[in-house]
Amino acid sequence: MTSFLDRLVEAVLCCEVTDGDMRRLATRAIADTICVAAPGAFEPVTRNTLGAYGGSVAATWSGDGCESLEAAVLINAVAAHALDFDDVYLVSLAHASAVIVPAIVSEPLQTHAPDDVIAAFCAGMIAGRAIGQRLGQGHYNKGWHGTGTVGAFAATAAVGRLMNITPERLKSAFALCGSMSGGLRINFGTQAKPVHAGLAAVAGLRAVRLAQAGVTGAPDVFGRNGFIDLYGGADGVDMPEDAAFVAHPGDVSVKLYPCCYAAHRLIGVAMDARERLGADIARRADVRFTVMVPAGSVEVLKYDWPATELEAKFSGPFNVAVALLDGVPTLQSYAAETVQRSDVAAVMQRLTVIEDEGQLSGGDIEFGKVTLQISGGIVDRFERAAIPGSPDDPPAPDALRQKLRGCLRDFEQQAGKPFPGLSYLRRLGAEGWVFGLT
Repeated sequence: MTSFLDRLVEAVLCCEVTDGDMRRLATRAIADTICVAAPGAFEPVTRNTLGAYGGSVAATWSGDGCESLEAAVLINAVAAHALDFDDVYLVSLAHASAVIVPAIVSEPLQTHAPDDVIAAFCAGMIAGRAIGQRLGQGHYNKGWHGTGTVGAFAATAAVGRLMNITPERLKSAFALCGSMSGGLRINFGTQAKPVHAGLAAVAGLRAVRLAQAGVTGAPDVFGRNGFIDLYGGADGVDMPEDAAFVAHPGDVSVKLYPCCYAAHRLIGVAMDARERLGADIARRADVRFTVMVPAGSVEVLKYDWPATELEAKFSGPFNVAVALLDGVPTLQSYAAETVQRSDVAAVMQRLTVIEDEGQLSGGDIEFGKVTLQISGGIVDRFERAAIPGSPDDPPAPDALRQKLRGCLRDFEQQAGKPFPGLSYLRRLGAEGWVFGLT
């Protein structure tokens, strides 16, 4: 019987992208990742990381110099995840693109052909999905951050495919990666969270480079007493279905709002109410709002009254209030002045988030539906099952373009120059997602 590791290694190393739609969706994810890293380059966590690893050997997507290739990968991944605006691949339990793309699209990795880069990206997605299914949702529920744990394996697979590593050395690379995989949910709402993405991306690159140089590891890191036994939940599977060993870039959820993904459905139902009842609904002092969510689905939204910009990204009440007042949340929605706004606080005073014990999510963000009940001067009710930007409610092309252009515009306003990372998109044929050519 073929082992999980053997199936995974074969799927990763044999990954090719010949399907036009798969290529289109893979380049969408790559474009989204690089573009959200543009404004992310100015976030304090990115500047702090650059301060630790600055130099002149390599350049980041933003054009800043750093001390090495690994430093460029680290800083690019931190920037990509810094704003929580990067996409989500829930079947991998991770923000997989923010880890994979920097690991394969950073200086001086640009000697590889675009087709190989895109195939490497898809190979990373395969590893993320397959390992995510082995671990199960229980891995996340224990307190692990999948972007730092599963993401490291996804990056290892992507770099291994890009560098044409042998099967035996890829097995060693996975074993080495297992010793570097980490990331704790307790760090959500702090600068450590985006650093998880950077550490995972570097772990993938480092594991492959070590394995290529002949460093060996356990013959099966996923075997008895290995990574799955130590990190997995009770709901993991022994062998994922066949579909897990094929790339599915269409299953990626594009983020339309720069905050924790668990808040996106709450924002969506608030936007539904605002569209039907008008922009002034939130300003009426005689109106109250009750949001009912599946039990356990928004546990990560742990800040009822956020005090900082990072905490605001992990607050259910704050995000609902901003959506009701302003419409689509933007990068500016999480500025310090917005967090302190009196009108946002006034809406939050009249807003309650309740867990529905009749919908036990088990920690699944997408489970069931959310309900917004409006009472007082106006009585109405709204329900939403699909998360905006997810495969069940995919982003409209104009909405995605507006997001990406907004990110690039923000960079240019702060840097006083165009975003250098656009050169990577042009080389990969992914610039159409920004300029309307796709």
